[in-house]
Amino acid sequence: MNRTALVNAYEIAPDGTAQAIDWETLLQGLPPIAEGKYLWVHLDWMGDGVRDWLINIAGIDPIITDTLSTRGTRPAVFFYDPGYSLNLRGVNLNAENDPADMISVRFWVTGNMVITLRKQPLKAFDDIRNAIAQKNAPRSIDDFVLTAAERLAYRVENVVLGLEEDVELIEEDQETVSEGKTLSLRRRGSDVRNQLSRLRRHLAPQRDALSNYVEQKPAWSDKRFKRRARALTDKTIRLVEEFDSLRERIHIVNENLMALETERMNRTMYWLTVIAGLFLPISFVTGLLGINVGGIPAADSPWGFIGVAAILSAIVAFEVWLFKKMRLI
Repeated sequence: MNRTALVNAYEIAPDGTAQAIDWETLLQGLPPIAEGKYLWVHLDWMGDGVRDWLINIAGIDPIITDTLSTRGTRPAVFFYDPGYSLNLRGVNLNAENDPADMISVRFWVTGNMVITLRKQPLKAFDDIRNAIAQKNAPRSIDDFVLTAAERLAYRVENVVLGLEEDVELIEEDQETVSEGKTLSLRRRGSDVRNQLSRLRRHLAPQRDALSNYVEQKPAWSDKRFKRRARALTDKTIRLVEEFDSLRERIHIVNENLMALETERMNRTMYWLTVIAGLFLPISFVTGLLGINVGGIPAADSPWGFIGVAAILSAIVAFEVWLFKKMRLI
């Protein structure tokens, strides 16, 4: 395994203290873990040699390894005889990245070891490393997995709060937007809706994965952890429901803006129709008088033009009176 593939490795004690393990040690094999302690190995699954290390050193079945180190995994949990694998997603808070491009994180958990794999840095693991630095690391493997999952959900919740503020601003702006200037507002709504759809695409299966994790996990080191897992599942369910609610609110705003534009267009078409109706008889008369044949009335009269203009004015006046009586204008 390449040195850069190892992000960190610790042996963590029940009192929250941890001892770092270097890369050379892990290349030789897994160190012996004392009773009550557990090993945390954090890897970049895109690193060279990670798959071979997982199979040959960590002793993970190749089929299980493929689920841990393959691209395009969706949130899910799978239980095996030696342990279980858990795939989750976290928002991408790295510089110049879209939070909706969620980062996949994979867990392989056994009785005294947890291996985590990711492609890009995640703030959730920064939180755990900070806790280790303060000698307040998760006390057990169940505590570790739940802490990581809770920190992932916490970041998602913050992103949702930001999107909710964006939706509220769009809803306020729709009240004052002028006709013909709704395009920028609709584009803002489209951007938010796109982010919500992409986030929900990963969070909906994550909700199911956490629910299965709670119901199917064979044993818990403490009942408190099962309650924490249920609370985390409930939070994820609420986040998915919030996504749906925000998408619906954006949809309503978009419908209102489209209705505003449709009303403006209908009013424009209406007036164009009225104007065309006013000029239709006039056009007919002028077209009839404009044919180049003999017998045109008043063709040689000096008062011919004035007479035709008076007749056309009378026609227009009659049409205006008629349209008003019919309440068309």
